[in-house]
Amino acid sequence: MKSIGIAGAIGVGKSSILRALAGDVALARDLGGAVVAFDADEVLRSARNQPGPLRDAILAVHPPARSADGGLDSAALAKAAFDDPLLLKRLEQLQWPVARAALHDARDAAAAGRASLLLVEAIALLESGLIDELDGVLVLTLPTDQRRARAVGRGLDAAAFDRRDAVQRGLTEALLAAGGIEVSASGSLHDVVTRAGRAIRLLCSANGSRRDPAT
Repeated sequence: MKSIGIAGAIGVGKSSILRALAGDVALARDLGGAVVAFDADEVLRSARNQPGPLRDAILAVHPPARSADGGLDSAALAKAAFDDPLLLKRLEQLQWPVARAALHDARDAAAAGRASLLLVEAIALLESGLIDELDGVLVLTLPTDQRRARAVGRGLDAAAFDRRDAVQRGLTEALLAAGGIEVSASGSLHDVVTRAGRAIRLLCSANGSRRDPAT
């Protein structure tokens, strides 16, 4: 079984593409087994928003993020983190071990179910070290104005998009330098999934590698 990352900057459409690839019957048939999706960012959102060690550690680092009911005010935390690079880094360091442990569990479960591929969505593959656990990475790319329009269309404030995008500056270039395969996210979902599926088939073939040319 292979493990391949789906990465890219905010607004590029990672989640939609991940879901579509996981449901691609032809891809599963060609690879010889099910395609399983693992969303590291969703795992971390869930861990932050329920009682437990991660939420406690986050509130210890940034007490103002505690909501009136004692939980976590995710919106306040996100704004503070993206306005303060040092706080963002401290929060990320708390979360990477949680993401890695969850990835190991997901991979074990997928292998036990005889899946052919585990697709891993995560923004911070490099900083978290998750990239070292993968057999390859697809890097979705899209011009900034199109990414902003997609994010705003999903309800994110334009100013919030710009703050988050600024924090991620250089992310795409770093992922490509680390061996990621570029896949254009322009066009319809069907078009993007077709391109991504072609790259995945290449990576899962006997001769596939991270250093294959852009798709």
